[in-house]
Amino acid sequence: MRVLLSLTLLCVSTFSIAQERDFETYLDGLVAAQFKDYKLAGMTFVMVQGDQITLAKGYGSADLQTGEPVDPTRHLFRPGSVSKLFTWTAVMQLVEQGKLDLNTDVSEYIDQFELPFPEPITLTHIMTHTPGLEDGAAGYLFEESEDDLIPLAEAMERYLPNQVRAPGTHASYSNWATALAGLIVANVSGQSFESYVEEHIFAPLNMPNATFDEPLPDRLAPNMATGYINHQGTLKSAGFEFIKNFGPAGALSAASTDIGHFMIAHLNEGRFGDQRILSPETTALMHAQLFRHHESVAATAHGFYESWRNGRRFIGHGGDTIAFHSQLLIDPLNQFGIYLSFNAPDGARARSAIIDGIIDFYYPPEPPRFNFDPIDGTEARIPEVVGAYRLNRRSYTKLDGIVALAGDLTVTPTGDGGLFVPNPTNPGGGSKFFEVEPYVFDQVGGINRVVFTKDANGEVAHALLADVPIIVGDKLGPLETAANHQLVIVLTFLASVFVFINYLRNRKDGLTGIPARGRFLLAGASLTNLIYLIGFGLVFASLDMQRVIYDFPPTGFPIIQIFPFVSLIFTLAALYYLWPVWKAAECNRWASLRYSYVTILFVLFLAVLNYWNLIGWNYYS
Repeated sequence: MRVLLSLTLLCVSTFSIAQERDFETYLDGLVAAQFKDYKLAGMTFVMVQGDQITLAKGYGSADLQTGEPVDPTRHLFRPGSVSKLFTWTAVMQLVEQGKLDLNTDVSEYIDQFELPFPEPITLTHIMTHTPGLEDGAAGYLFEESEDDLIPLAEAMERYLPNQVRAPGTHASYSNWATALAGLIVANVSGQSFESYVEEHIFAPLNMPNATFDEPLPDRLAPNMATGYINHQGTLKSAGFEFIKNFGPAGALSAASTDIGHFMIAHLNEGRFGDQRILSPETTALMHAQLFRHHESVAATAHGFYESWRNGRRFIGHGGDTIAFHSQLLIDPLNQFGIYLSFNAPDGARARSAIIDGIIDFYYPPEPPRFNFDPIDGTEARIPEVVGAYRLNRRSYTKLDGIVALAGDLTVTPTGDGGLFVPNPTNPGGGSKFFEVEPYVFDQVGGINRVVFTKDANGEVAHALLADVPIIVGDKLGPLETAANHQLVIVLTFLASVFVFINYLRNRKDGLTGIPARGRFLLAGASLTNLIYLIGFGLVFASLDMQRVIYDFPPTGFPIIQIFPFVSLIFTLAALYYLWPVWKAAECNRWASLRYSYVTILFVLFLAVLNYWNLIGWNYYS
């Protein structure tokens, strides 16, 4: 169902708008192109200008089985992390009332459990994603059943992350920290988080079709749009995604027109109609820059984060669940805002094209730049910045961090004074960049920018994606790269096959005179390595990647984790026996070198396993 509320935005003088153009027709064409290019179900959309909704519209189906069209005034979509903006608004309300301080150690507001972090964190750290915490999700962020839901405080204690860097240094997105902020809201207000937001945000903003409650209230459940996942080339219902255990970080369900009311309040100094949720001063503070890594990249505000497009500053937030993919973006200066949400996985790609198209319509872009003049010193700086980088939003101490073993972002020289930088959201994709000022590189024919920064020793240590202020790429040394670790794993597999087969074939005669004990130790390590690597591959090959968020660690994984311990015993014994092998009279130098190579390779293999938290049972913690 489509609802066209007005087109007054086209007449507003704050924009450089070709007023004769029909935005709705333009949007229809833009969306139709995405539905053609991607496998989509439905999209809900709302646009606001000043103190009113100027366009609300649905596309496609809220339910493919019934064919019910999307109604932006009624159908609830899951905006995912856009929910965080409501959590931050709640926090700022309590700051305004003097009940919270943004720079106080948050442990002052938590009485259910102790925060074991080496360095204290504050709400300022949390709102800018700089508390220094690792991030994870697999096996606990989403639940399939209402029976798996637990109180927020219990979830926060059960899934405590580790602090892996000093607070306030680098941003790294954290769902856990945001959920903790919601617990703080509950503790300070004396209400549950859900009831606080209902009373202090939804009610005054006239948002009857919005809730953080899970399961959904009976009055709203019939309005829930179906979320879909890709299954064997078709869209399959994902079922309701329970996020209540981390609710303040992403559990909102809402109609797009309700979210339009929220945007109106933020565009009008905290006021919606005759209701006010924030003072003008607090609203301005919430939208102001709070943290950024470098003057050439976007900043985070108080929960919102910046996005610079066509020379204009926007603030907003994206959001992704398994099935829903959303984006909220506002321009406070021109009192303009848009929100959209898809209920199928390909929406993650389609939304970018639609957002870019809308911004280009209202804010005419500069022609893309394809030619760059060389600047002094580029030739010397290129070798400094090339190399492998790994995004810092990951688990550092738990099993789900192994996703990074799939590969790093490798920045390479193009040979003509430029760099090739991979696209972190599109494996295999990437773009060429040229330096426009020292260590600042702009995309050829695009709008992206990459900035490289140095550590205290003057070495390039980080890559910043200019439009993504909530994540950083850490430069890796040769011993840390996924490519080198993959090489060690492959060589270990091949060496294990060779050693074990030779042991079976030459059990009596030995391997060119290597003492029997040495052959037995290497054969034992080889066998356990082979069992582990094959078992690991089979376990993860059988894993439905769309279910990793629910089922993790996978079935059978605890059993195969016994084998690294066995390999460790054999390998350390083989290492201890290295000197006797070299001293043995019957052992020639070639045999000793082979024994040494295999032993050292197996030691490196165990070091790689330890690096990825695959020795021990810390994946249960």
